[in-house]
Parts: sequence; structure tokens; C-alpha cells
Amino acid sequence: MQVWCQRLSHFEVFPKNNKAGEDYNGGRDLDDFVAFINDKSGTSRDGKGKLTSKAGIVATLGDLVKEFVSAGDEEQKAVYSRLEEEVKKLKDSSARYGNIYLKFAKNCLEKGADYAKNEIHRLDRILEKSISPAKADEFTLKKNILSTFA
Repeated sequence: MQVWCQRLSHFEVFPKNNKAGEDYNGGRDLDDFVAFINDKSGTSRDGKGKLTSKAGIVATLGDLVKEFVSAGDEEQKAVYSRLEEEVKKLKDSSARYGNIYLKFAKNCLEKGADYAKNEIHRLDRILEKSISPAKADEFTLKKNILSTFA
């Protein structure tokens, strides 16, 4: 997506599928503009360009993850299978995030209930250090998804 400013008070947005462009008539503060860009581009960033806590979260998997976390050992395997089926239905970035959900569910099965909490703490320590923006995005996505398991 491209954003073009013709005059200071007039913005046009050019999504990939709309060469004619679309006028932006929303608020003029940073939060309004960022919310508009997030909505149009499917991203979840704040005014500083960092990923928000919503980034990577796939709403359709939320109930299954809750069921997975509260289930006993044998039940978790059955819920994991249902989670796999739901992930197969996902498209685009949601499919990528869905595969991360599956990886974390599998790790919970193998490493126990404390896996998500321990991994979140590990990622928090890494994120406190000076790392590249790309790595910060990757770890933030993982932390957000892990939080649904904690």
C-alpha cells in the first residue's frame, strides 16, 4: 500500500487492488492515521512502528487454545487435532500465525504446562536487549501468540 500526500490536509491511499486511490478523511492525529493504515493494510502497529499485543493473534483459534490449555493430557491431544484442522483453513498471514500456534501447542504437549510461561519470560529478556527491528517483530509475534497459552 502506498500513502500519498497531495496537500498537507489531503491524503490518498493506494491499496494494491485500487489504482484510483482512496481519500483519507479521518482524524489528523497520529493514532487516527495509524489506525487507518492498520485497518487498510491488515497490520497491527503502534505510532512508533512497533507491533502491538494484537499482532499475530488469530481470533478463530482463541476458543480452541483455551480449551487446549484447560484440558487434561489425553484431551489435549484431541484438541490439538482440531486445532490442526482449523489451521488448515487459514489463509495468508493467518496461516503463518496458525502454524506458530501449532508449534507452541506441540511444545506444550511435550514440555508441560509451564512451557508458555517460561518461553514468554525468555522472550521478554531478549526483547529488553538491543536487537534488530525484524527480530523484535518476530519475538513480539511469538510472545503474543504464547500469551494465549499462558
